[in-house]
Amino acid sequence: MSIEEDLFATYQADESRLSDYGFIREGNALVYKTQLPADDFRLTVSYDGCFKCTIMDMAMKEEYTNFRRPDAMGFSAEIREQVVQVLTDIREKCCTNLYFRSSQMRRICLFILETFGNKPEFLWAKLPSFAVFREQKSRKWYAITGLVSRSSVDHNSDSKEKIDVLNIKIEKKQLPDLLTQKGFYKAYHMNKESWVSIILDGTVPDKDIHALLRHSYASLQC
Repeated sequence: MSIEEDLFATYQADESRLSDYGFIREGNALVYKTQLPADDFRLTVSYDGCFKCTIMDMAMKEEYTNFRRPDAMGFSAEIREQVVQVLTDIREKCCTNLYFRSSQMRRICLFILETFGNKPEFLWAKLPSFAVFREQKSRKWYAITGLVSRSSVDHNSDSKEKIDVLNIKIEKKQLPDLLTQKGFYKAYHMNKESWVSIILDGTVPDKDIHALLRHSYASLQC
């Protein structure tokens, strides 16, 4: 994953805020240029639906790419940190945190907010992508989401792709049937008899997830 993908994975840019920040329209992209603290190094950040950045060594008149190396050390590591600082400032001032990487989880999050009035609660500093949803009166969890490798849930896969997974609390009698359906798996890091995991890659339709969430939420109100 690139520096840009990592920093902006769950964020959506506001083009009017980008313009206020100093981005200028160039063709199909908004472009921002700034001098880095390092002498003769200029950073260009472009946005055309996603962020991309390049660094030019003005003295050598060539692009500088060593900062992208994961094992960057010394001068390259300093340049990398300077780039991260600029991009982080752009993120904080020009973007909205949508919390989740997948568009399906974003839709589910909006459904939960509109239906139950709940926002995700991020309880673990060491697991910043993990959030819980609670029934308002009992304060019990009815759903949990997090970003994990696909193989952590689908044990028939060896893919390390990171994907949003939603755990939903269910009745034990529901489990056997659900596990025969595509997109449903034994619960990730939860009781495997009363929770089920759904990989949010579009395999399970939103309406089916909505129904399970309604049932889970209602079961905690009894």
